[in-house]
Parts: sequence; C-alpha cells; structure tokens
Amino acid sequence: MNSVHLSTVDSKPPDTCPSGSDEKPDPLFSYTSGRWLWDEASQLLQRYRSFNVDELKKAAARSVNARSCVKLIKFNEDGYYKTFLLTMDNGVEVFAKLPNPLVPEKVATASEVATLDFLRNELDIPVPRVFAWSSSKDQPVGVEYIIMEKPPGQELTNVWPTMDLSHRMDIVAQLVSIQAKIATVDLHSYGSLYYRKDIEDGLDVPGLVDRFCIGPSYEARFWEEERRSMDYYRGPWISSEAYVKDIARREREWILRFAKPHQLEDPQRQPYTQESPRWHAELLDRYLKMVSNLMPPHKGLHRSVLWHPDLQDSNIFVEQNRIVSIIGWQGGSSLPIYYACEVPRFLQIDITSSLNLILTARLTSQERKESRRRNPLTQLQEFYISKFQELDNDVFSALSFPQALTRQRLIHSAGYTWEDDGLIVFLELQQQARREWTELTGLPLSSCPVRSDENKEFPHCNDRNSLAGRRVVFHLLGIPRDGWVHRKDFEAKVEVMRNLAGSIIKSATDKDDAKRALRSWKLSESGPASLSGNQMVF
Repeated sequence: MNSVHLSTVDSKPPDTCPSGSDEKPDPLFSYTSGRWLWDEASQLLQRYRSFNVDELKKAAARSVNARSCVKLIKFNEDGYYKTFLLTMDNGVEVFAKLPNPLVPEKVATASEVATLDFLRNELDIPVPRVFAWSSSKDQPVGVEYIIMEKPPGQELTNVWPTMDLSHRMDIVAQLVSIQAKIATVDLHSYGSLYYRKDIEDGLDVPGLVDRFCIGPSYEARFWEEERRSMDYYRGPWISSEAYVKDIARREREWILRFAKPHQLEDPQRQPYTQESPRWHAELLDRYLKMVSNLMPPHKGLHRSVLWHPDLQDSNIFVEQNRIVSIIGWQGGSSLPIYYACEVPRFLQIDITSSLNLILTARLTSQERKESRRRNPLTQLQEFYISKFQELDNDVFSALSFPQALTRQRLIHSAGYTWEDDGLIVFLELQQQARREWTELTGLPLSSCPVRSDENKEFPHCNDRNSLAGRRVVFHLLGIPRDGWVHRKDFEAKVEVMRNLAGSIIKSATDKDDAKRALRSWKLSESGPASLSGNQMVF
C-alpha cells in the first residue's frame, strides 16, 4: 500500500455517480491516481464509488469506541479498492477499505474478513485486526466496507533500499517463517475462505474450527464481465486438477459466447489470430488435453494452502527490523502448493536490472554467471528458497523445481488468452512445456499433444511480428499499451497522441475515413477528467 495522501475532507454528504453529465466528479469518490489517453470515461466509471461519508466516519468511530471521526483522507487506491485513513478525536487511526464496482459484491468482503480473522486469531499471523465490516450495501454507509487497524511501523519499501544484506536476510527469514506457518494448514479443498454463516454449501476443513469453510473463489478473473454469471466454474474444488481445468473451461465458454473482437480502427485491436475465438478454443482444448499430465505426482504438492496473492514490499510493515503486519490479502484463495507458491515480487530477479548490459557485454558466459551470483538479490532469492527446506519440504520443492515456473505460467495464461497478446503468449508457453515435457511429466516426448512445428499447426503465429512492431511504436512514443499515465504526464502525452493523429490524417488517402477511425479511439483531450468523456474532436 502506498502512503499517498490524495484527498481530505471533514464532512461530506452522500453523492451519486454523475454519469452522462458534465458535472465534475467528487475526487473522494473518483479515481484520481492517474489518467487514460483513450476511453477514459469508461475506465473512470469502473472505479467510481460514492458513499455516505458521514456514516462511514460514524461507523469507524463506533468501532474503536471514539466519540467522533475528525479527519478522513483517501490514502490509497487501485482498480479494485479505495482505502481511507480516518483519525478519531482521541488520536486513534484506522483504515476503511471500500470496493470499487469491479469487485464482486458480498463474497469479496466476506472472504477477506474471514481470511484475516483466520490468520490473526487461529494462526497468530501479523495481519490487521478488523474492527467492523459489512458485506452488504443496504446500510447507512451505502457501500460494503472493512474498517481495520492501521498497521504499526512503516512499509518495507521505505526502508529496504537502506538495509544492509544481513538485515535484509533477517527480514526474509521472518517472512519465510510466517509463510511456512500458514502453509502447515492443509485446507483440503480449493477456493476462498469464508465464515460458514456467510456461504451456502461450503466445504468443511478437517481439523479447522467449524465457523470457517471453503467456498467459491473470488479471484478477480472469475468475476470479470459476463463471467459473473458463470458460477459453475468458481468452485469450490476438491481436486487441484479440476481447478486448473476450470480456468480454461471458463475462458473457453466466455470467449465463444461473449468475446467481441475490437473494431478495425480500435487502438487496442490485435492481429487476426488474437481476435479469432476459434484459435482460442483450439489452444484451450489442447491445454485441457495436456494439463492432466502436468500435475505433480507427489501428493504433498497438491496441498491446499493460503498464499499471499501479492506479496510485495509495500504490503509488508516493519518496526525495528521486525515484521509487524502483512496487508493486501484481498483475492487470496486456498490453492495447490505447486501453483500458489512463488518468490515474493521484491525478491524476484530481473535479468535486465540485475545485470548492467553495457558493462557486461564483453564478459564471457562464465563471468556473467559469476557477476549475477554476486548480486545481492540473487543471494536473497536463494536464501529465501533454501529456508523452506528447513521448514516445509513441499514448498521448497515447488520453489526449487526448475520447471515450476513453466507450469505456473501456463496455468495462469490459460485464463487470460483474450487479453492483449495473450494467445501468442499461451502458445509460446505450450511450446515451452513441450520442450520440458519429460522433466515436467516423466513421460516420453511422443506423449505430448503439442507439436513441434507450430507454424504448420497455427499458421498465423507470425502475428507476433506485428505485435512486436506495435510495441516498438508505442515504446518510441512513450505510450503505455493500456493508455494509463501518471497525472503529471497526462498533458504531454495527450500532445503526443494529438501529433500522432495529425500524422495519420495527413498521410491518409481518404482524410474523412482516417478521421472516423480516430474518433473510434476516443482519444482524451487536454483538461480535467470527466465521467462523460472529454475527447479529441476530428
């Protein structure tokens, strides 16, 4: 969580989303951390959440036995949640976490609260205490909310750069100890954790107190767009194989029933293969044929564990070199060890950043390997993995298995083939799995359903060349592929897009046709954000 103070109020009446009007949206309810260079109105509407500010302040004050809340600050936001920092008259500070419209109703709040309760009170894991919550919007605040304690200490991201290696290793050792303690609990089935009273037909967890159960997954992808109506793919599952297959089955059905190729003029349109539902269905069918053989033979790797879904240094709070709180558990589910366990993002090695390519260009292969070995991040990642060998050999096996990342990425990619260049990525991962087939499965290569000559089986694989060309153009212009930019960069990037549009019109044979195409981009115009859209006119 980034400590960015975005907006402050003392008291504010409830508001409603001024969709379709020119009224300036309330910054407290709106997404204000960035701007979009195209289709901005749609992006903002997905992140707009109005609520009764006075009632939220009252609920927060009641939850900590204060007389009143004297200050409310928008502390942090992303595509899914807004987090507010509230200060009481007695100096107590709490966080209030409110979901954006993108978040599935009821289940997300209910599961996150149950997960925090389980971790804190059953396992003694340092996570925030929940003071009050509601998974219904039919109450005075008018929206679901979680009021929780503000973590003590400070974000690890603020102190990590100045820590010496020994202190960093101490933090890593603590983190491993915490994760290993959580992983000792085998939840036996796969899905999300809930209070039994909040979910129907939840699965029992042997040895766990009866008030908890495993219910449907509230991983975001299972609820995006029309997938919200496809509840038969959300679990809970009693086998990990059923889980990884339902990821592909869900996407296959969604693509064939609901996916809409972008218009030819759309800046986000992808090449032919990526926009063809047929190719997606064929590759997903092939995944379903091969994934059974990719399941690890060792039963321990199928153990169902809670693993933090986004363990980065901004979600870890430390005090005097001790981990005192871990936040960001939204989206957490009980998943098989072989799929869930990964090295925390802030310890992952990025070759492009860990090696200075200019300085190492003339080094031999062995010298480059030695240079990388001396990199502190390499040492920390190896230390992180090796510590699990002492505490949980199954997790250690999952993290140290050379082909583990191929399997994880292939499973994950099956759920995102329609996004950006996802199909090409999915195809390449299937080819990677073929190259590692014997190591992954213990079976002869002849049993792999993926053929070696992908260009014959999928003749449009050269689409990756056009994708690479598009990436180069956007990169040279400094334009991110999703159109999101920091607010401070917005006006300059709008000017870049204006010049690009001008060049397109100037070089076009049919000027009117070029203008019609540009209008479909819904390019943002200079000026303040608007929920009704502030677009360039052509």
